[in-house]
Amino acid sequence: MSLPSELLPLASHLANLDAEAHRQASFRRAVSTAYYALFHLLVSETTLNWSRDETRSALGRLFEHRKMKGVCDKKVTELNKLLKDNPQDSPELTVSKHLLTIANTFVQVFQERNDADYETSKGMGPDQRAMAN
Repeated sequence: MSLPSELLPLASHLANLDAEAHRQASFRRAVSTAYYALFHLLVSETTLNWSRDETRSALGRLFEHRKMKGVCDKKVTELNKLLKDNPQDSPELTVSKHLLTIANTFVQVFQERNDADYETSKGMGPDQRAMAN
């Protein structure tokens, strides 16, 4: 079983714990765990395209969270410009729409994880729990 496929159910479990005394901690860990599921999925899928099997693991360790967010921010801007002109349906348009969804999701989850891990004055609640599910 892959790490992302283990992390996502764990995030859901953490988000749905009923222990009132640990609700904030559970939500925060759920959001962070959901983010890491997405991060590791994207890294894993990307490194699968690397032709040298023996160096895939090392390649995966080169991915940096903030740089990935920056790439996604740039791609969101680029794709929004492309899509605002209502281009004709095509396989490329379909791929662009899916890529926009992925990039937007990464940016959103990155920020939610940052808030969960570092903005302790902010409360975590149902919006973040829905993300972890």
